[in-house]
Amino acid sequence: MIKNATGYPCPSCGTTRAIQLLIKNNWMASLQMNPFGIVVAILMVVLPLWIVLDTITKKETFFKSYKKAEAVIRTKWLAIFLIILVLLNWIWNLKKGL
Repeated sequence: MIKNATGYPCPSCGTTRAIQLLIKNNWMASLQMNPFGIVVAILMVVLPLWIVLDTITKKETFFKSYKKAEAVIRTKWLAIFLIILVLLNWIWNLKKGL
């Protein structure tokens, strides 16, 4: 949508295609398409399993870990680092002409 409106790809453009390449066991092409794809693919597998496990065991480990992760991500230095990563990924997408 962003590319259609502005003519420029968003920082996450190519993530779906990167996941499709991972499913086809083409790791390098996936990484080149968009490094976020690997992170998203891992999260798409691990998080639902974790939530189901918590539901079965009637624990709240996912929720507690989420709250801790949220607090850590809100620290200034890590937030700046993550923003820089997103900007670098966006530059990568622009350079590739996605």
